[in-house]
Amino acid sequence: MKSPSHYTVTFAGQHVTIEYESGEVYEFLSLLFSDLHEEAAIESETLLWISAGEAEDEYVLSGVGGNPFGGCLDVRFAAVVFDAVIYNLLNDNSQGIAFHAGAVAHEGKVILLPGESGFGKSSMTACLLAAGCSYLTDELYFIPLDDSAPRLSFTRPLCIKSGSAEAVRELFSEDLLAAALGDQYGYIIPHRLLNPEFKKISAPPSLILIPKYTADSPLSIEKLSPAQISTLLMTCDVNGRNLEDHGFRQVVRMARATPAYRITYGSFHGVAEAMNTLYKELGWI
Repeated sequence: MKSPSHYTVTFAGQHVTIEYESGEVYEFLSLLFSDLHEEAAIESETLLWISAGEAEDEYVLSGVGGNPFGGCLDVRFAAVVFDAVIYNLLNDNSQGIAFHAGAVAHEGKVILLPGESGFGKSSMTACLLAAGCSYLTDELYFIPLDDSAPRLSFTRPLCIKSGSAEAVRELFSEDLLAAALGDQYGYIIPHRLLNPEFKKISAPPSLILIPKYTADSPLSIEKLSPAQISTLLMTCDVNGRNLEDHGFRQVVRMARATPAYRITYGSFHGVAEAMNTLYKELGWI
């Protein structure tokens, strides 16, 4: 069966279509975007291309929003594809706020993990998954301006950068990691290896947890005020430039309604126990 020549990714009402030529690229895109893939033919706002490179097993990504990038279909190439697709999905999106954040669920309650790159967002997401939470995203969480509309998780594989790979290897089995895409640039772990019974959850966050990785730091969990969390959330507001007041009123409303904490850690030791203590304080268990 011949693979289609166009692969459309849909998120928060926006569409990006990637044109490709080989079955290998189709399998790669399916690894990255299977939960966001739009099967039906639709007119996309953006078209990207992945074409064969000059060398064997190399490809070139080109299109709107960046310079052409060439390489093998590895973790680094995946990161570039993610960046290009996300940029074009959010560039003109004014239907809600997209937070740079992970999200997991504990007993059906959503835990939002906002954070800038390098703060430990994905590694803490991985730690909570290993502790029994279910996966929603490690990259984007979208809250529509229409309160009646569902909250959306950018459900992609769990992406672990090379700097966090050694620590994350302690969380998951060798068999699980062997089934993931891994190389010197990190890991791309299909989330269904972690959540065989995956289901989407569109509830608003019940807890905001700000991860802060500091080498050799003792584990601590600190409660944050609505003012503190509002400021931190605004730094993670990816598409604020498209919104009236940059989405500040909506951020403040969520900050006032949602308990928020900062978790500082230098290793994963004790995180599961500390989170169970927090769940008890919140009345979740």
